[in-house]
Amino acid sequence: MKRDLAIDYLRSSITVAVVAHHAALAYNTFSHYDPVRYVRSTAPVVDAVRFAPLDYFVAWNDVFFMALMFLLSGLFVAPALARKGSARFFADRAKRLGIPFAVAVTLVMPLAYYPSWHLSNDAARGGFLRRFFTTDGWPVGPPWFLWLLLAFSAVAALASWLVPRSWARLSCPPPTPWGLGLVFLAASLVATVPMRLFIPWYAWSRLGGPFAFQTTRLVLYLAWFLLGVSLGGENLDSSLSANNLRPWPLWLVLGLAGFVAHWLCSGGSVLRAVSPWAGRVILAAIFSFCCTFTSLALVGAFRALVRFPRAWADSLSENAYGIYIVHYIFVIWMQFLLLPRSFSPAVKFAVTFTVALGASWFMTAALRRTVASRVL
Repeated sequence: MKRDLAIDYLRSSITVAVVAHHAALAYNTFSHYDPVRYVRSTAPVVDAVRFAPLDYFVAWNDVFFMALMFLLSGLFVAPALARKGSARFFADRAKRLGIPFAVAVTLVMPLAYYPSWHLSNDAARGGFLRRFFTTDGWPVGPPWFLWLLLAFSAVAALASWLVPRSWARLSCPPPTPWGLGLVFLAASLVATVPMRLFIPWYAWSRLGGPFAFQTTRLVLYLAWFLLGVSLGGENLDSSLSANNLRPWPLWLVLGLAGFVAHWLCSGGSVLRAVSPWAGRVILAAIFSFCCTFTSLALVGAFRALVRFPRAWADSLSENAYGIYIVHYIFVIWMQFLLLPRSFSPAVKFAVTFTVALGASWFMTAALRRTVASRVL
């Protein structure tokens, strides 16, 4: 299948947003560090100085960017299944996702989390690696996305093999731009509202070891992955064409309005007059609205604005996967090294983000010159 420049560049841009997101977590006003059990902290390293504008950046990212990553990951599943068959498709996915996941959770994450452990009360007792893989529960960090995407790919491969006719009917793009928006909004509401009613919104579940996932968003991520599968393949040029996404400026405004509403309602005082369950339904609906229109607006913006390849953007795109896997080391160590420095939080964030992105980009480019190129 030919390269889709706009989708390619959007995917690498979301990876950059992931790096920025993690770089910002040390400097939000709502971040906290737990020295008694460091794995319960909102971020591995939290600085004493804070920068309130980063709160909005992190909160808006949190609404849409992982759902969008699952959507983009699903776009090329259908043609890959058609070309390779279910068994070979899953074998290739297992190599592409499973090997980096195993390396990341056994080598990268211990290196990344060491500064966090060093700041905790447990540091005086020693035994970091033993505790990391046992008592501390084997923190998974950003690689949770890899194993969950592999699990979703297994679902796709199994469905394609067991019910090929039903699977083939999954590919049916909405006929109009607003039809596209309504399908995504409806899917998000169905996937989000019931989960938010019964499960704390930021709850995580663990199947054992590093196999953790965001409990309340599991169905949402699966739904967006399957939407990507449905829209992908031979239908991609029509279902996600620039023409079908032409309302993207308005969608961006709607996404921003949804974020503002979600931010105001999350504070609690706006929804004080309604019952707790009604408040959760309203928050889930606003979340779904913001997630839908922000994500579709970004896809539309890249479809409309990305016309020609750029050497630096091609390099970023080629190395984005590796950047995602290794960036946490550089983010956390930079935050840790900057703790005693008397810089402003905005400067610390900028330095952390720049160094982490540059170092992980360079490291990935170097690794791709070795045998690691087979999976990166």
